[in-house]
Amino acid sequence: MPTLEDQEYPALMKRGNDAERTAQVCWTAGTLTAAVMLSWGISAKSPGVMIPVVLAIAAGFYARLRGTQQARWIAGYVEEFCEEAKGPQWFTRLRRLEGQPGYRTLSEWADASLANAGVVLAVILAWIYAGPAPRGDLLAGIATGCGVLFGFHSVAETVRMSQTNWSGMWQKVSGELKEAPRTARAVNW
Repeated sequence: MPTLEDQEYPALMKRGNDAERTAQVCWTAGTLTAAVMLSWGISAKSPGVMIPVVLAIAAGFYARLRGTQQARWIAGYVEEFCEEAKGPQWFTRLRRLEGQPGYRTLSEWADASLANAGVVLAVILAWIYAGPAPRGDLLAGIATGCGVLFGFHSVAETVRMSQTNWSGMWQKVSGELKEAPRTARAVNW
C-alpha cells in the first residue's frame, strides 16, 4: 500500500507544473491583450486606450508572478521534506547546479524588463497622442501614474523573489506539527 510520502511527491510535482503552466498562460494572455489594445490605441491615436494597455501588462505580470511564487513554494517544500538521499532529488540537484559557474537561465528580470518596456511604450504613446485628444493630458497622466506604480512595484517584487530562499523558508516551520489550542472568543454584540 502506498504511503503518504509516495503519494505526496507526485501530487506536489503535478501542482507545481500546473502553477507554472497557469503562470505562463496568464502572462501570455496579458501580453497579447496589451498588444491588441496597443495597436487599437495607435490606430485611433488615443491616449485613453493606453491605460488598459498598462493594466493588461500588469495583470499578466502579476498572474505570472503569483504562479511562479506558488511553484517555488512547492519546489522548496519538495526539496525540504520529500527529497531524500535514496529518492528523487530534482530540486536538490537543481539548487546545486544553480550555484555552479556558467549556469545561466532566463531570470525574472527578463519578464520584468519586457513588462516595463511595454509600459514605457504605452506611456510615451499616451503623451504623443495627448495633444489633440479631449482630456488627453489627464488620460496621459493617468497612464503615466499607473505605469510608474507598476514599474516600482514590479522591480520591488522581482528583487524580493530573487532574494528569497524558498526551501529555507520551509526550514523555519519544519518542527513537529501540533494542533493549536482553541481560544475563547469574546463576542461583542
